[in-house]
Amino acid sequence: MTGSRIAPLVAAGALALGMAACGSSSDNGGGSTAASTTADTTAGTSTMTDTTTTTETTAAATPGGGLTAPGTKLGMGDQATVGWVPPSKFSASGAQTGYKLQVSVDKIEKGTIDDFKNIDLDADQKRSTPYYVSVTVKALEDVKTGTDDPDISFDAIDDRGQEQGSVTFFGTFDRCDDKQVPRPFTSGTTYESCITYLMPGGGSIDEVQWRSGPSKKNDVTPYFDKPIVWSGS
Repeated sequence: MTGSRIAPLVAAGALALGMAACGSSSDNGGGSTAASTTADTTAGTSTMTDTTTTTETTAAATPGGGLTAPGTKLGMGDQATVGWVPPSKFSASGAQTGYKLQVSVDKIEKGTIDDFKNIDLDADQKRSTPYYVSVTVKALEDVKTGTDDPDISFDAIDDRGQEQGSVTFFGTFDRCDDKQVPRPFTSGTTYESCITYLMPGGGSIDEVQWRSGPSKKNDVTPYFDKPIVWSGS
């Protein structure tokens, strides 16, 4: 299930896992499938509902303009300048514009299944190993995010070279807090987020990539075939 997110729901004071809809960044030529930004409200959990209206993006229609080159290899903590195309703004035939962001993958951490001691897991999930990816996103111009969140555009790659789906929590998972993008997301604003993965069969998260970017009309972004890659080694 490539590019999907598992959505734990808050129930009776504990987090329970349920399956969210599957999606893939390959579905839209370089953008990533957006997950819901509405939090569940049970047992006193706060609601976070996005009511922002999506409006036009800005920036160059093709790579350049100070953007990090497609195919660039980076280490943990290295920054890249990208042209983020919100998934809700994707058009299969039109030229893609993007908001200029500065992004970095700060660390990849291996956890233990004990981190999920208050979460209902099935048998397969209990045999999995959690991995946590910490990222930083900075707006280099005023960004109209609409219902989209830039951290969805980070894709984790496992030790077999396969893209892995992440876990979304409706509520707060203290070990790895997947924060919402600030709204408004104005120039100079920075936020840090953490993305959780459950790896089956002793697998590991080795790399994280970014494939969102501007493109010409009737073409995919060059970042789709040549993503920016952060390596954990």
